[in-house]
This record gives sequence, C-alpha cells and structure tokens, in this order.
Amino acid sequence: MRPAILTLLMLVLMLMLSACATTMTNAPNIETASDAATIRAPAPAEFVFGPGDRLSVKVWRHEDLDMEVTVAPDGGITYPLVGRIQAAGMSYPQLVAAIETALSEYYTEVSVAVNVEKVSNQKVFILGEVKTPMVLQIENDLSILEALTRTGGILDDARTDNVLLIRGGLDEPKLYTVDVGAIYGKGEMSQLVYLQRGDIVVVPTKTIANVEKFFRRIQSVLAPFVGGSAIYRNAVSGGAQGTSSSLGD
Repeated sequence: MRPAILTLLMLVLMLMLSACATTMTNAPNIETASDAATIRAPAPAEFVFGPGDRLSVKVWRHEDLDMEVTVAPDGGITYPLVGRIQAAGMSYPQLVAAIETALSEYYTEVSVAVNVEKVSNQKVFILGEVKTPMVLQIENDLSILEALTRTGGILDDARTDNVLLIRGGLDEPKLYTVDVGAIYGKGEMSQLVYLQRGDIVVVPTKTIANVEKFFRRIQSVLAPFVGGSAIYRNAVSGGAQGTSSSLGD
C-alpha cells in the first residue's frame, strides 16, 4: 500500500473513531475558526489552476496572441513567445504576472487577461455515512450542505453534529468539525462552510461495529484517488470526470 494511502486511511479512521466517541474530537468547530476565509467561498483571486483546466488568454492590442490553452497533466502550458509555464499551483494574479513579465521582453505596456473556460481540478471528497460517497467538482460556490445533498443525503446512522472537514492535504492538514444537524434543524448559518479545492468531508457514524470492515471500505473508496507524496494527487490532477464521480460502496 502506498504511503499516502496508508497515512490518509489512518487519519480518516482515527477521526471517525474519535467522532464516534462520547467526547468530541479536539478539532475546533468551524464557527470558532480564527481565519474568516475558512468559512466563506474562495475569492476569484484565490483560484488555483491545475491539470485539465482550460484557459482563455487575451492580450490587449495583440489579438494574434489571443488563444485557449489547457493545463497539461504535468501542470504546464505552452504560450507563444513565452514558451513553457508551470501553471498548476498558480493563482490567477500569479499566472497573469508570469505571462505579462515574459511578454514584456517583446512588447511595451503589456496587459493580459486570463479567463477560465472549463474547470477540471477543483475537486472535493465526500466520505462516510452518506448514500453515495463521491468526488465532486467545484464549478461554482459549493457549500457543505449542497455537497452532502449531491451524495444523495446523510444516512440514518450518521452523527450529524460532528461532521469532519479536513483541509490542506497531508502536508499541513487542518481539521474542523461542522454541526450539520444545526444547519438542518436550526438554520444555524454559522456552520454553513463553503468547500475549497482538495477538501475532505467525513460524515461519521454513531458507532463502528466492525473496525476492520470499516477500514477496508475506506481503503477501497480512497485507493483509486490517492497517489504520490501528496493527498489524493490523482483526483486533484483530473482523476474524476465531470461534475461528480461516485466512489462506489
């Protein structure tokens, strides 16, 4: 088993066991997060390009340079006069600046605009006690409530007051709890977190009767989507197709 898969399996398993316990996990509730950006939808300037994203590049007063490019699986794009740019991992301002800087060697007063024509790498994982665990593609603002609805809903055995949100990947994971039950039952909007690229949402069960069986199930769910040294690299790089992909039972 690859190290990234094993690490993520252990993380999810420990979190699920913790969430099933009588005491809450030590992860802070999303309402108490000190960073306001944790709850709100990402701003356009925070969008990070990735493999499969199709971009439209326009250069003011140089229509001959206007073109569409697709971020390759290795994260690069090729642009006239500029050559190869490693676009994956760049934000919108960073990519614009990189193209403008390169074109400034040939033109003066360069002004570049980049528009996203198709999004392919803004994926989140919805796991645990939902009808259909899946990978979802973020095309617009996606709240945790909408994401859970897309899976077909929460199962009867789910613990809705302690839904787990893992953000930041394996390198620097940040853990939060979300009281989804309060959103449904009380209209508590402070719990309505918006998901970001790479988020993992784990809906715990009230009890885990067979830990070994549960571990195998989580392994089978995550294995096709996790690789390399970073969390779920394959899925973030285009492993799921369309707006959603079922992860199976």
